[in-house]
Amino acid sequence: MLAVLLISDWLPWTAGGILVSSIWIAISAARARKRSRAFSASALEMGLALEGGTWSDPRKAPHLNTTPFTKGSAKTFRNVMTGSSIGLHVSLFDYSYVVSDGRNSRTCAQTVASFSKTGMQLPEFQMGPKGLLQKFGDALFHANINFDSHADFSRRYQVRSPTQEKTRELFTGSLLSFLEGLDPKQEWRLEGSEETLIVYRAGKRVKPEDLRVFLDETARLASSFLSLGNCKRLAA
Repeated sequence: MLAVLLISDWLPWTAGGILVSSIWIAISAARARKRSRAFSASALEMGLALEGGTWSDPRKAPHLNTTPFTKGSAKTFRNVMTGSSIGLHVSLFDYSYVVSDGRNSRTCAQTVASFSKTGMQLPEFQMGPKGLLQKFGDALFHANINFDSHADFSRRYQVRSPTQEKTRELFTGSLLSFLEGLDPKQEWRLEGSEETLIVYRAGKRVKPEDLRVFLDETARLASSFLSLGNCKRLAA
């Protein structure tokens, strides 16, 4: 009898949990469809092609070997748009992944702009704003690449790379001065690998109506980065 009573008390909670989960899934799916429709209209206005959840031509897919694309699980691409800008092949897309510490998990989602060109060979690197945790880790482990000539840049940003000498060569004095002038509130992240430079704000998804501004901003950043950096093997 006790077991029956316990089960009868437990069942409503279980049913309620399933109902709430089902409603949340339905709402999330409806939001995703609405966002995709808005992206389609924005892509048309910008002269880009909306390709959905992947690249229809694998040859046009960017090389995504940097940290956000190699960690976590449940990696998902949505609303991939492709075209050209500043003389480079450009892709805009939503990217999300799940990170877990074994007990808790969270989803990281952001809108990413990638700029690629055949023959361009960037060293693998990651550049992003330096928070308190990163500053402590740098002081303790000296994992970041610091530039003595531009102390303000090294104070504000972390740069990491498995090929540090090549990355140091890439970050010229002119490029470092330009990056020091960026608005720190924007928290831009720039990452490179082979033929691809990506620009994004971690954890920030762009509203469909702001995609044009996002494309213009990231294109200017990419253009300045590639023109001021020591990109010796940038294809003509």
